[in-house]
Amino acid sequence: MKDLQITFMSQTWTIRDSHLDELPEDTLGLCDPKTNTITVDPDLPLHVWQQTLGHELVHLIEMTLNLCLTEQQVDTLATGLIHLLKENPCILALYHTEVVDDIVDFTAEDVT
Repeated sequence: MKDLQITFMSQTWTIRDSHLDELPEDTLGLCDPKTNTITVDPDLPLHVWQQTLGHELVHLIEMTLNLCLTEQQVDTLATGLIHLLKENPCILALYHTEVVDDIVDFTAEDVT
């Protein structure tokens, strides 16, 4: 995967594959608020990679908003969100249409 830049709460984060021996032993992914980086082991089976990325994204939210969730709570939320979005892709389409396209339209109108 090529490094992906995302923004959350006005902070830029990078999502990237881990490099050899970069992650601690028995760690599949890592969310580092010091470097604003989410790192995921690229050699994981797809379903494990998806769960790990979801888990680390929930950590990003949890850490940024100072929620102090347990690992179990983070993992459970990630599982729920992944299942919800996989079973209902229309949610992403709705969000894109109602929020993202609206922002793009607003920006275009604002410039003219």
